[in-house]
Amino acid sequence: MSPKYGCLLLCLFAVCGAAAQQPDDEYYPYAPVQEERMPLLLTDSTLFYRAVQAMPDLYAEYTAFNLPYVAVKRRGQDYRAEAATVDGLGIPSRYFPALRLLGAQEESSAGVVPVAGITGRTGGIRMFRFPDEFVQAARRVSVHFTDRNYLAGTKLAVARPLGRGWSGAAAVDARTGRDMHVEGVFTHALTAGFRAAKRFGDGHGLHLLLIVPPSVRGTRLSSAEEAFRLTGDNLYNPAWGFQDGRVRNSRVRREFVPLAAASYRVRLSPATSLAAAFGAECGIRKYSALGWYDARTPMPDNYRYLPSYTGDRATEEAWRANEPHYTQIRWDELIAQNRMAGGHAVYALEDRAERIRNLGFDALFTSEVDERLTLYYGFSYRHARTRSYKQVRDLLGAEYITDIDQYLVDDDTYGNLLQNDLRHPGRRVREGDRFGYDYLLSTREAEARLRVEYRADRFRADIALSLCDAAVFRDGRYEKELFPGTQSYGRSRRMRFTPYAVKLLAGWAFSPRSYLEASAAAGAQAPAAADLFYQPQYNNRTVDAPVAAGFYAAELNYSLTGDRLTLRLSAFAAATLDGTETRRYFDDMAGLFCDMAVMGIGRMTLGAEAAADIRLAYRWSLSLAASAGRYKYIRNPRVTVLSDVDNSVVDTRAESYMGGCETGGAPGLTACVGVAYFGPKGWGFRASAGYAGRRYVEPMPLRRTARIARQGGITPEAFDEFTRQQRLGDAFTLDASLFKSFYFGRSRLTASLMLRNLTGGSNTVYSGYESLRVRRISSGDALFYTPHATRYTYAYPRSFYLTISYKF
Repeated sequence: MSPKYGCLLLCLFAVCGAAAQQPDDEYYPYAPVQEERMPLLLTDSTLFYRAVQAMPDLYAEYTAFNLPYVAVKRRGQDYRAEAATVDGLGIPSRYFPALRLLGAQEESSAGVVPVAGITGRTGGIRMFRFPDEFVQAARRVSVHFTDRNYLAGTKLAVARPLGRGWSGAAAVDARTGRDMHVEGVFTHALTAGFRAAKRFGDGHGLHLLLIVPPSVRGTRLSSAEEAFRLTGDNLYNPAWGFQDGRVRNSRVRREFVPLAAASYRVRLSPATSLAAAFGAECGIRKYSALGWYDARTPMPDNYRYLPSYTGDRATEEAWRANEPHYTQIRWDELIAQNRMAGGHAVYALEDRAERIRNLGFDALFTSEVDERLTLYYGFSYRHARTRSYKQVRDLLGAEYITDIDQYLVDDDTYGNLLQNDLRHPGRRVREGDRFGYDYLLSTREAEARLRVEYRADRFRADIALSLCDAAVFRDGRYEKELFPGTQSYGRSRRMRFTPYAVKLLAGWAFSPRSYLEASAAAGAQAPAAADLFYQPQYNNRTVDAPVAAGFYAAELNYSLTGDRLTLRLSAFAAATLDGTETRRYFDDMAGLFCDMAVMGIGRMTLGAEAAADIRLAYRWSLSLAASAGRYKYIRNPRVTVLSDVDNSVVDTRAESYMGGCETGGAPGLTACVGVAYFGPKGWGFRASAGYAGRRYVEPMPLRRTARIARQGGITPEAFDEFTRQQRLGDAFTLDASLFKSFYFGRSRLTASLMLRNLTGGSNTVYSGYESLRVRRISSGDALFYTPHATRYTYAYPRSFYLTISYKF
């Protein structure tokens, strides 16, 4: 079944390639008795030509878990451009482990040209599909231990016939414990899944799926290089502190978003079949953070608290000594200040909550006109609704919060327009209550698509078209006093888009082992819903003249398969134009809280990938992968900045000199090599090395406008500091694993130990991004400006992963 345009698609949260493949994927050594090698049958049969035409994406398979611990946006594409489907329905990454345990088969594809040609997205597409055949009886259980993110986990999967034509599978994946490297980081997660299938006849079946993935995760935050240098700890995490002698993290993610889906396949005639699927994803996500009201920030790595700002030697010595009173959140002090505030909270722990309700339907007809020509046509509908609000999690010893705009308390002009919810003025908020903002973002999409596939013995051609009608609007549930009436309450204007995609593909098989394919695509895709509003939390104002972002892409692939060598080479080019992004921030140059819209963003990707699988001997194999590319901004976007209190213009359509900047988190050079040995009696090992080079921090458009760079950079050196993009150091890694299998009839017990990043410590920057803020420096009567320090996250040091699994 083909993937569709974004049905139920959320922003993929798994941040790097490691999310694509779990380190405890089971190793399956060759049988202890040498098998007889069977030569590949050479024939002109269409079946064998189709086999080479369906060559998997080797580069994705080999680099998903073998590149260094750094941010890797494959082919420079944003993570939001990636897509994943199960039986045609879009899914986020949180369900991947459960799908694998339940027996879903995964197919991956490279990134710049949509594989099936029916999606406007330019990122990679990962397709999960449940097989049509009955589930055979199988059971698997495993336990694993690690020092990253959590300590211990277990997996259990059971599949068996249920009788009366039904078969079923159930799986549980549980993880718990604290990270042994980064204080405050922990995981308590449980994913339970169930799948049932019934076959009514040949090509006629029903599949039911339910996945429930509750989780609680303590996270770490990025910080400035000064904080890492002073503490001597590149894994320094400013998000936690001691409360009553115990570690407490202020940044905790809580999720409970179950997924239910049903798919139905039926043959309508000897030449036509229908595959239909319906899915629903409903639940809640929360991310906690500290809030402070007319008080100083409690975050310890704020620039005002660092020695470079205070100029205080005692502060520097305290940071170098890692005194928690300086380097971590002071929970006990926050509670003490609240108790002295007369009941009203000065500090509180807030939850930024999102209630998700995504519904999707997909129907695909397949008609075999003759043995060479096949038509795929269908339609889909998606309704995504997210309700966002703040909620009080912990008042830290206080009794209540008054639901007013705390940023206006000292404002002489707007200090009489404080109410966040004008329909309930002066409301006192207690733990568990909503406050601050409350709104819904709704997206509705209906898509029709057609794909024509022609396959001769050697030649393959595809033409694919899709046309979508999309609508986005905001529905405010609070009437903010700053923006009374329909400016904040009720529905905003409805913005409509017409995304489309056109794709052409042609391929030629020189032999059953050699295949060349070229494809090109063009189209447009709607902006993300949140990027269409200057301030969606409490303002219905939309960006001016929103447009769909256009994309153009081309790709050339060559595949070679053989008895000892499997090779895939790819060359690609893609451009996206007229992108839109919005941000909320404090503008230091204007001295105002502001809302910013960046319009006309253009990006270009150009590069090549190569991957090979070499069977050196019966028990030895070698895998190689490499890529080289340029991923850069090709246009100077326009930046409009509005005051957050009255929508007055601070800067309008200012040109940002972004052209030539590299895309952050997209290494220009990558390479990895892996060797595997499967010895007799179940012994084996794997070793791999990875490299990522030509890496850059994520650039920010605002600092490259004339208002910031020219006004702040009054000297050539200062101007260069605002406009120069920082390059990150190259990253290397070395991993190794050892495993042993024991056989008991048809059962198998496997123990494996994996060691990651054997080369040593955490001196490699995982990722970095430029700050929106500007720092003022006074020297006598002169006033100078400099950009705030770049924020970094460092990679993990040496870590381990121990797994014991039993399949029976």
